[in-house]
Amino acid sequence: MLPPRRRTVAALGLLLLAPALAACGGDSGIEVGNIVPAADDAQFAGHGTESEVALPIGRLEITAAEPVTTIAADDTLQVAKVEAPEGSAFVPITWQYDAATFGALDGYLSTDTSPVIDLVADGAPYRIPAPPRSGEGSESFYVLVSGSGRDLRLDVGFDGVTQHVDLATGEVDQGRAAPLYDAAKPRTKRFPCSPDVTFDRTTLRAPDFTCTVTRPVDLPYAGDAWAADGHTWRIVTVRTTLSRWTEVSADLKSGAVYYADDVQSSYRLGDAAAAQVIQDPKHTVCPDATKAGACTSEFHVVFDVADEGKASRTLRIEQGFALRLATAYGGGEVKDTLDVTVTAQARLK
Repeated sequence: MLPPRRRTVAALGLLLLAPALAACGGDSGIEVGNIVPAADDAQFAGHGTESEVALPIGRLEITAAEPVTTIAADDTLQVAKVEAPEGSAFVPITWQYDAATFGALDGYLSTDTSPVIDLVADGAPYRIPAPPRSGEGSESFYVLVSGSGRDLRLDVGFDGVTQHVDLATGEVDQGRAAPLYDAAKPRTKRFPCSPDVTFDRTTLRAPDFTCTVTRPVDLPYAGDAWAADGHTWRIVTVRTTLSRWTEVSADLKSGAVYYADDVQSSYRLGDAAAAQVIQDPKHTVCPDATKAGACTSEFHVVFDVADEGKASRTLRIEQGFALRLATAYGGGEVKDTLDVTVTAQARLK
């Protein structure tokens, strides 16, 4: 589960002992709760109990090896062996985020929250800095705990919800995070919205407007919050493009061309308004110079639905575009700015 990785500098704030003191046991200055770096990033991979914790940012893969009281010099970044002070032991851990799932749900998140992790030994917690938010590389280290290092677990919290990992069996008490373990990957296939699109402003030249939606995804965590007990977040991705807007006078002798430089959106699933709307900056360009000034936007729209209820599948989309004058012809009177509201509808599949 944890393939070997090249050695990197761990970001744990690990303890590096003075060479002359490293083997001196209780005189070395090492204390319960200290973390000692292992020599190799994936040092305990395949040599302990494996477990996996699903988090909104990706799956954290963990291997916990048998506790030891002596660490050989070759097993650390020290120049000599390290002895645990009397009455304590080192717990060896290797972990990394699974590259296949790390960041897969980032489009549905609006938080920079990191996990809060405690190693618990004989009921005593020891805070461990979370691994860097990266889907590459692993970390291996020893945590010095009081006692023999038995009865071990990891408490992995994310934004107030904590999962408990039994390091002896690898079993995970998932709690409210359980739906993450069966969560579908982000939907990429898109379906067109209804062909019936209305504009609150008339124009002789029909505007070019496209609208697509994805199949919905249900998740326990979206935006920056967990769904309430008995509820889930239902997420659908909406992408629209409005090309140039042309105004023509009644006598067809003058007119103006406008481009949108801003879009504001609102959404309803049946009668329910969206709980959160997350703009995807990678796919939102307004105006887009590479597409003749078209305004393309993509939003991940989050609805709060009851697990046992039957939510509507009718999605109503309303977008307000701020238009700016690009060019005018014919000498007629034109406005520098216009506001246009577009209404569309989609039946979620």
